[in-house]
Amino acid sequence: MGATQVQSNLEFIQELRACVARYLKAVDAWEAEYHKYYRLARPHQTVSPDLEEAQSAYVTARRELETLVPRARRLCAKYDQRDLWPGLLRIQLGAHAPQTKIASAFGRSERIAIADCLANLEMQCGEQDMKAEAKAEAIPEPAPPAKPHRNLLQRVIDYFI
Repeated sequence: MGATQVQSNLEFIQELRACVARYLKAVDAWEAEYHKYYRLARPHQTVSPDLEEAQSAYVTARRELETLVPRARRLCAKYDQRDLWPGLLRIQLGAHAPQTKIASAFGRSERIAIADCLANLEMQCGEQDMKAEAKAEAIPEPAPPAKPHRNLLQRVIDYFI
């Protein structure tokens, strides 16, 4: 990911969509590994050795998403979309024992809201890009050549001749 590279909003949203998919996949993989064995809930302690690989994938995906969230929040504000990005990063993996909680850290409604927000942003940015391209492609018609300023006598002569 090039931090110095400037992207259009549409390209950014496509990158954000891929990053969110990787993040959700990493969370699902972490939870699948977590539910394999009987454990006690330890939300703020170090992860067990069997979770280290899933934890590193999760941390990598989270850091990548954290770099994209500020621009995503600005786009949501610009296009009047619900700002759900801070809630996406505020989850606690391992807060419950696997025996007591079977649900994922992200429910179906949250996943649908994320997909809906990304689709709306992509649609609105696509419309904006199309309008910008149409303005750039529209070539103004040349104005008719300006007639030199003529006095009244010359205009009367031109009218009759």
